[in-house]
Formats: sequence, C-alpha cells, structure tokens
Amino acid sequence: RSASGATDGGSPVKIALFSLGNMCAHKECREALWSLGVREVLQHLSSSHDPVTQKYLARIQSKLQAGGGPPQGGGAGTK
Repeated sequence: RSASGATDGGSPVKIALFSLGNMCAHKECREALWSLGVREVLQHLSSSHDPVTQKYLARIQSKLQAGGGPPQGGGAGTK
C-alpha cells in the first residue's frame, strides 16, 4: 500500500477515471455524463498533481470534445 492507502494496482480514483474514459467512447454514455455534471467534476480533479490522474483527465476531455461537447436541448448540467 502507498501512503494514500491505495495498492500498487492504482487508486480507486484512477481506476474510475480510466473507466470513464472508456465510457466516453459511447454517445449515450457521454450524454449521461454531461447531464450528471461531469465538467464540474473534471475541473475539481484537475487540481491534482498526479501525472497519471492528469493523463486520464486529458483522455476524458479529449473524448468528450471529440463527441461534440454537451448534447443540445438544455438537459440538466448544460448551460
């Protein structure tokens, strides 16, 4: 275990971010993430100094942008 309590396999946050990156490849998942306010969560996590976390955040943001951004129609989480 590391000082943060995570095993060498990766922290739960890193595992979740990697999984979210995989989900962002699917339109329905991207739309759900936008409606749940993923942008605010990503902004909050962007203050991390961990390079792997930053890499996974960039991967998610890239896939969200490649998907065209938030869905049109004024759903929750869009402004």
